Amino acid sequence: MTTTIELSEKQKKIVYSENGPIYVKASAGSGKTRVLTERIRHLLTKTNKKVLALTFTNKAGEEIRERLDDISEIEKRIFVGTFHSFCQTILENHGNLIGLAKMPHIFEDETDRLELVGQAIKQTPSYAGKYRTQNEKEGKKYRYRVLNFISEVKRKLIADSELEKHTDDEDIVLLYQNYQDILHTQNAIDFDDLLLLAYSLLVNYPKTAALYNRSFYAICIDEAQDLNNAQYQLLLSLTNDEFANIMMVGDPNQSIYHFNGSSPDYMDKQFVSDFQPIIVELNENYRSSKAVLTSAEKVVPEAEYIAETVKEGVFEMNGLIDEEIESQWVVDKIKELIALKKHKDIEGEIAFEKIVVLARNKYIFKQLEITLKENGLPFYYKMTPGAIQFESDLMKIFDLALRVRLNPQDRLHKQRLFARLKIEKTGNMNLDNVILHISDDLNKNLIILVTKLSDDGSNLIQKIEKFKDNLSIEDENEKYMVFNDIEELLIHWRNYAKNTDSKSLHQFKNAMALGKTHPLTQHSGITLSTVHTMKGQESDIVFVIGVDDETFPDYRAVRSGGIEMTQEKNNMYVAFTRAKRFLYVTWPKKRIMPWGDYKNRRISRFLKSFQ
Repeated sequence: MTTTIELSEKQKKIVYSENGPIYVKASAGSGKTRVLTERIRHLLTKTNKKVLALTFTNKAGEEIRERLDDISEIEKRIFVGTFHSFCQTILENHGNLIGLAKMPHIFEDETDRLELVGQAIKQTPSYAGKYRTQNEKEGKKYRYRVLNFISEVKRKLIADSELEKHTDDEDIVLLYQNYQDILHTQNAIDFDDLLLLAYSLLVNYPKTAALYNRSFYAICIDEAQDLNNAQYQLLLSLTNDEFANIMMVGDPNQSIYHFNGSSPDYMDKQFVSDFQPIIVELNENYRSSKAVLTSAEKVVPEAEYIAETVKEGVFEMNGLIDEEIESQWVVDKIKELIALKKHKDIEGEIAFEKIVVLARNKYIFKQLEITLKENGLPFYYKMTPGAIQFESDLMKIFDLALRVRLNPQDRLHKQRLFARLKIEKTGNMNLDNVILHISDDLNKNLIILVTKLSDDGSNLIQKIEKFKDNLSIEDENEKYMVFNDIEELLIHWRNYAKNTDSKSLHQFKNAMALGKTHPLTQHSGITLSTVHTMKGQESDIVFVIGVDDETFPDYRAVRSGGIEMTQEKNNMYVAFTRAKRFLYVTWPKKRIMPWGDYKNRRISRFLKSFQ
C-alpha cells in the first residue's frame, strides 16, 4: 500500500525533480522532512539500488523510517542513520584495511571522555605537577579545553605532525597523544574517531569508496545546516568527484551545533560551489497552525514567525476540578475528535495515531491511563530506550547504589554515587564502607536497603515496601516523586518476575535496559509522552496535561530559579509547538497525593497571561 501525501507545488518541484544535486533551503515548519521522505519514495520507484539518508539525530532517522514504513522491504532499500552510525557500518565492514581486527569499543559519553582526559593528565608527568596547582574550577575548565582541542583536531582532520601549528600550548599536544594512547590500549575510540577513521579509510582505499559509490542511487541529507568539516569531507570522499545525485535539506538560520564545529556554510556555500545544485526555497509554514503558534508566542514572545502560516488550527485551555475530571475531559475530547473523522486542517482521517498527550513527567499520566483503559481507548507510552529514568533524587541514588552493588568494578557510577552522597572517596570502598561515611539517615537507610537485597531479588518487594512505609520527607512534591518512582520500580520487577523462572537482580537490570520490563510496549493508538521524549517530533493533535504550578514548571526548578526556570519555560514552548494543528492544555485545581491528602494547585505561572 502506498500512502497518499498532499504536496504543495513547490514541494512537488523538489520531490519529482530530475536526478542531480538539489539544495532545499527550507524555513521552519515548511515541510522539509516531508519533502525529503517523499523524494526518497520517488527515487526508490526508479531504481533497485539503495538510497543513503543521513541525519544528525537518531530521532530524525526514526521519523524518516516511520514515514516510509509502508514500502516493502524498506530496510533493504534504504540506509537511514546518523553520520556516526554510517561510519560505524563502514568500519565494521572494512576496518581491517586500516588495522582494526575488530570493532573497537566506543566512548560516546562526555563524562567518560573527560575521565580519559584526567587519566591522560596523570600519564603526562611534565604537566601533571602544574595541573595539581590549579583549583577545582580551573582544573575542570582545562579538562574541557583539552577535550575541545581533541574534538577540533579530529573534526578538522588535522594530522598528528601538524598539531603544534594549531596551538601554542605544548602540554595540550602531549595530552592529546596520551589520550589517544589510552584509547588504543583499551581497544577503544571516541565519537569523533568514527568520522576520522571512516574518512581515512575512504580516502586511502578509493576502491572501497567506489564500492559504496556504486551501491547507492542517491544520497539525501537532513538538517544539513548542521554539517561540520569532517562530515562534509567524508561526503566528498564518498562521492569521489563522480557522484552527484545528492539532496541537501536545511535552514541556514537553524544551525544549533556550532559548539561541535558545525556551520551552515558547508551546505549554503561549499555544497553550492562544489556541486552547483538546483536551489529551491521553501517558506510556507505547515508545521503548526496559527492558533498553535499564537499560543506558543505568548509563552516565549517572538520565538516563532507566524506570517507564512497556512493552517488556522485550534487552541483550547481548561482548568478542571481534579485529575480524574481532567482525564475524563481529555478522553471525551478524543472521542469527539475521532467521531469527527475529517477536518480541513488535518490531512487524512483523524485517528488515534495522530493524537499525542504530553506531560512534564511520566507520573502525571497515572489517572489518564486508568480513564483510557475504562473507556477502551488504545494507547502506548513513547519511551526513551534503557532502564528506568528515576525522577527523584533519592531513587537516583538507589539506582547508582544498585549498579555498584551488582558491579563493584564500575568506577564511573561509584564516583557519581559518592558525589551524590557528598562523601570523599577513601580507597576502594564497597557499599558497606560507604554506609559508615553517610551522616544523613534517609540516604544511609537507602544504601543499607541495597546491601540487604538478595541476589535473586526474592526480598526486593518486601524491603522496598517497608522502606516506603517508613519514608519521612518533608517536601510533599519530593515525597510524591519518590512514591511514584518506587511504584514504577515494583511494576518493572513484577513484569520481569512473571516472565522468568531463574531470577536475579543482575538479569533484572539488563532486562530493564533492553526495554523488556515495561507493561505497555505496543506502538499503536494514542501516544503518551513526556515533553523531553517528544522533542524534535510533532503530531496533528496534542494535549498538554498537568500544567499546574510546581508540576510544570517542576517544583525543583521553582526552588532553584535562574537557568532552571528558563529551561522550564523553553520546555513549555516545546510542548506547545509539538502540535501541528490542534492544541489542548489542561490542569487540575487539586491533586491527590499517594498517601491520601489533597493538595490545591494553581495554573502554571507561564500561562497566567492566557487567563
